[in-house]
Amino acid sequence: METKIENLKRAARTMAFLDKNGIEKYADLERKIAELQDAREKTTATLKNAERRLSDMALLIKNIETYRAFKPLYDEYKSSRDKEKYLRGHEREIILFEAAAKALKAAGVTGKLPDIARLKEGYACLSEQKDNMYSEYGKLKKSLREYDAVKQNVDSILSPVQQREQEKTL
Repeated sequence: METKIENLKRAARTMAFLDKNGIEKYADLERKIAELQDAREKTTATLKNAERRLSDMALLIKNIETYRAFKPLYDEYKSSRDKEKYLRGHEREIILFEAAAKALKAAGVTGKLPDIARLKEGYACLSEQKDNMYSEYGKLKKSLREYDAVKQNVDSILSPVQQREQEKTL
């Protein structure tokens, strides 16, 4: 008896959800789930792209800052008469400078270096967009879970009816 009451309550909640969301046909429910899945996949792809761009920007910023920080020291090293002695005293900084210079060249940065403030501003803006996308992704995921649960409820409600109809035709 208690199971029947719980099933009736679940069916009532399911019907209320369907009415509230304007879903009148099973095909409408399936279409809405497909739309939510597509939106979630697109948001996931956009998030991955934003995260990749953020990573690239962070690396670019780091390399530019390292390059600028050690450029005067590297210039002194290059103009030094005793390069070996100078290198022993500043090996870490020179290695960091050369690695940053190589990475910048590989990234296609030549000539004048990009403005750090502008890059950091772009990074902050993209990071905020990423956070908003994560929020949207969470909403889509939650909504999709709700619709999937409703579909399962509808399927379980329709299942006994379908079985009885199949038995009649046999």
